Formats: sequence, C-alpha cells, structure tokens
Amino acid sequence: MTPSAVITTAPPRRTSYAKAALWTVMALMTLSVIILSEIPLFKLTHPRHLHLVSIRWMLIPHALAGTTATLIGPLQFSTRLRSRHLTLHRILGRVYVVAILIAAPLAIYIATINHQPAIFYTGTIVQSGSWIVTTLAAFLAARNRHIQQHRQWVVRSYAVTFTFILVRVLNPVPAWYNLSDDAFGAAILVIVFLALLIPDLAFHWRELTTRRAR
Repeated sequence: MTPSAVITTAPPRRTSYAKAALWTVMALMTLSVIILSEIPLFKLTHPRHLHLVSIRWMLIPHALAGTTATLIGPLQFSTRLRSRHLTLHRILGRVYVVAILIAAPLAIYIATINHQPAIFYTGTIVQSGSWIVTTLAAFLAARNRHIQQHRQWVVRSYAVTFTFILVRVLNPVPAWYNLSDDAFGAAILVIVFLALLIPDLAFHWRELTTRRAR
C-alpha cells in the first residue's frame, strides 16, 4: 500500500547550550564583581572610601548608569522579548543608549580630575570612546532599519559594556588588584581590543573557515 500523503514534522528546537553557558558565566562574573569589589567600597574602613566620597556626585550617576546598561543589555538579545514585545524592546534599547551616554563621559571626566598616568587615562578614553561609538552605531543602524548591522553593533556595544566587569573580576587576586596604574591602563587597552575583535571574528567565522564553492 502506497501512502497518499507525506507527513513531515518540524525538527525539534535546539537549545543553544553554548549561549546559555556564556550568559551564565557572565552573570556569575557580574555577581562576583558586585559582591567582592563594589559592595566593599561602601565600608567606612575601605582605604578608597575617602577618595570615593570626594567624587561621589559624579561616581554615583556613573555607577547607576553603567549598572543599568549592564543589566538591560542581556534583555536586548532575547529573541522572545523582541518578537513578542517589540515596543518594550525599543524602549529598553533607548534606555540602554541614554545610560551609556551618561556613564561614558562621566568615566572620562573622573579620570581627568584624578590626574591618572597617561596610559591609564588613555585606556579610559579608549574604553569610554569605544562604548559611545559602538552604541551610537547600533542606535543609528536600528533607526535606519539596517537590522542585521544593528544586531552586530549591539553585540560590539555590549562587549565593551562588559569590559567594565572583566577589568574588575580578578580584583580578589592580589597580583591583579595591586597592578600599577600603568599596567592596569595597559590591561584595559588589551581587554577593549579583544572585546571589539572577538565579535567580528564570530560574525565572519564561516567565511574564515569555509571555502566558497566555485
């Protein structure tokens, strides 16, 4: 007996374990920085407390805006949120942009008034400048309806956002925490460079690893 119809079933939905693992690691790193590096700064006995008090009116909005961008960023990568609640996705995107446009210039200003060594100041300029440029590029691409380019620039933007976590996550390690300002500034430059390079390698990985058929 020959079947009169062919029944097809959609392939089962695959869960991206690599993506889930990446977000989990990033969440744990962020939590580690908050608990081990940021909360101790509020203790009166912390050696940096007096200095932070003197710049608190710039540090507090910088920290709040940076935290807002860090927390909103992962939501912007949610396909479910974007497809079901596009308006919310756009609102959160604008909040993300505004938060960075507050945090980044304040970071530069704080580094300026602290009279940091040249390489540390340069690292801050490059980090904050890259943050602004990649974020504005993502915003302009979205406004001009270049969605694929928008998504790529958002990845670059959040990669730079996360450099603020990466430069602090090793603070519990004495060798890292006691780096000189010059060494720390150099580390910032390297981390920002990798944050911009790695996403581009990922975007073009297929072209780099497979030969085009003639």
